[in-house]
Amino acid sequence: MTILHFIDHLETGVNWDKVFGVVDSLYSDEGFSSNADNFARATCVEKALAKFSDLVRVDQNGYDFVWDDGTGKLTKVELKMGLNLFYKRKDVNATKKFKVKSFLSETKTVEDFKQLSTYDYLLVIDLSARRVCVVEDEVARSLYQEGADGAMIELKLGDYYQCDIGEVNAIAPSLTLSDLIKQAIDNYLDF
Repeated sequence: MTILHFIDHLETGVNWDKVFGVVDSLYSDEGFSSNADNFARATCVEKALAKFSDLVRVDQNGYDFVWDDGTGKLTKVELKMGLNLFYKRKDVNATKKFKVKSFLSETKTVEDFKQLSTYDYLLVIDLSARRVCVVEDEVARSLYQEGADGAMIELKLGDYYQCDIGEVNAIAPSLTLSDLIKQAIDNYLDF
């Protein structure tokens, strides 16, 4: 499998209208008001990506998805996403630094992470700019830098392939996740 097969799937086999509809719903949900809600949002975006594509969410140490290109070989994909990852003015083709590996509960260093291959492709999604980029494993690992509590990365033009996902016409769920979580908790405690 080549990177071009994976990119083709991202460009033609993912319903980005629904994925970004979920993103829009989650990040405008007034019921999510603290950093503690970030885990629920991230999990939901990962599950939306799996539901509206052929990626399978596995949430393993070092990668989040696997993808079968039809040959039977599973490709490991690590997802990193965030709001405003790409600069808006300075260099619109470069990202700000963002964390790719955490030192928390690890005794590894950045140099250790540079040597340890855990995925085939790093999938980077700028949730606000609606940019979807792919970085090959060896390229990504060569860019790892020391951060306060983990390995950081900063992408520049030439480090990544930006997918052409076309114009996104977001289709959002009719319910808010925070209301459903609150309702589930209330039902759970009603015994």
